[in-house]
Order: sequence, then C-alpha cells, then structure tokens
Amino acid sequence: MKKIHPAVRCLFILPAVLWFFAAVIVPVLMAVYYSFFSWDGMTAKVFIRFDNYRELFKDPVVWKSLTNSLKMAFWCVLLQLPIGMAFSVILFNRKLKGRGFFRTVYFLPVVLSSSMIGILWGQIYDPNFGLLNGLLEAVGLKQLQQIWLGDMKLALGCIIAVVVWQFIGNYILIYYTALHNISEDVLESARLDGAGVLKLFRYIELPLMWPVIRLTLILATVNSLKYFDLVYIMSNGGPNHASEVLASYVVKNAFNSMRIGYANTVAVLLLVLGIFFIVLYNKILAPSSASD
Repeated sequence: MKKIHPAVRCLFILPAVLWFFAAVIVPVLMAVYYSFFSWDGMTAKVFIRFDNYRELFKDPVVWKSLTNSLKMAFWCVLLQLPIGMAFSVILFNRKLKGRGFFRTVYFLPVVLSSSMIGILWGQIYDPNFGLLNGLLEAVGLKQLQQIWLGDMKLALGCIIAVVVWQFIGNYILIYYTALHNISEDVLESARLDGAGVLKLFRYIELPLMWPVIRLTLILATVNSLKYFDLVYIMSNGGPNHASEVLASYVVKNAFNSMRIGYANTVAVLLLVLGIFFIVLYNKILAPSSASD
C-alpha cells in the first residue's frame, strides 16, 4: 500500500480546518474582544476594560438565567439519555414488529421546525382554549388547570418538557446505532454462556457503548445550556425572567437593548460554562474510569 505524504493529508483536511476556524474560532475571539467594549452596534465602540464583567456578576437576571440554564441541562440529561437508551434497547429487539415505523415516529420531532413546535405547544399550554387544560377538564381534573407558561413556578418546567420531548429521538437514534454496531458474534457468545437480557445489557452492551454515552452526555449538556429557540417562542423568558436562559438573555441584550458589548460578555460566560462541563465530563468519564 502506497504511503501518503503528510503534506498531502494536510492539504485534504485544510478546507475543514479553515471552515472550523472561520465558523467557530473567529466568532469566539470576536465575542471575547467585544466584551471589553460598550457598543450599540452602530456608533463607535468605547473601551471600558472589565466594566461589563463587573456588571455581569452584579446582574440578578444573569444569575437567574444561569440557574435556569443549569436546571434545563440537568433535567434534559436526566430524562433524555435514560429514556433514549430504554427506547433504543426496545427498538433493537428484532422480534418487535414495526421497528422502522417506531424509529420514524420517535425521530420526527427532531426534524420538525422549532418555530412550529413552539407555536404548537404554546397553543397546547394556552390557559383559555389549550388542549392540556381542556383534557384536564374532560377527565374531571379541572382543579389542576394552570396558566402554565404564565406561572413563574411552571413556565420553565413546561419548556423543559417540550425540549426533552423534541430531542429524545436524537438520542434514541444514536444509541440504536451504537447497539447495531456491536458485533453479533460477541452477543451470541454471551447468550450461549447463559446471559439474559439484563446481564447482556449490563456487562456487554453498556460497556461497549460507553464512548457513545460520554459523547451524548456532553452533547445533551452543551446543547441544553445554549438552547434558545423554544424559550424565545413560547415565553420570551417570562414571566418576570422566570424562564430566562443565558442564550435568550444574550439575544435580548444584543437586539432589544442594543448592548452588543454586554451581550458578548454574557456569551463569554456561556462559553466558559460549556468548556467547564466538557472538561469535567472528559475528566470523570475517562475510559480508565469506565473500565474500573
């Protein structure tokens, strides 16, 4: 087999590297740069050193948004991954009829537009003519009817429920693919040795899927931290910032208040938070930890 020169390999990966640099590295560096300025996007920038960061730590909405973002990440990881794993194991059963149909149904919310999903669920949660309150009344539980998105205690939970529902199919597909890639010879040998369904999953499938589980844990956490679409469409961060997340607060500062510099400061906080969780997961979920 002819050996490929390293320069040729670098030439082939150069477009991807340039694209990554232009789409990721440059915007990150620009966000850090603009965070040191007071700027409305039109007039001249004013260098204010660390004033934006001082305001960041004193801003109560930032802390509320940070708490909400962490809550969303926690519940999305806690619900999406185990449920996704459970459904993937069920769908992997070759005796299950209609597996292709169920795979399509579960993945359908992922490919739907977030705008359409936000509007749909906004109508479902509507306190006056929404499906949810109507269903509660129909089954004799009218006392459980709520304002839902208008209630400070319920708004964030209602949005998290929709986010979990929307993206479970994504993790079902990832885990199903990981199960499918496990050698059938390994599984058959374990079955011949007397391993049941639970032991097969615990001692064979789960360890072999560990790299994929670690990846999905990072994806679920980071994607939840930067989630914006449904929050903006369904509640716009309200009522009284009860469902505000860091990403929606960035957009409000940038486009509503025209505080581009401060918006980038909040974005830098979101970036640091994402990097922190990636490093943390890679540290505590290293392959050596999994093998122990």
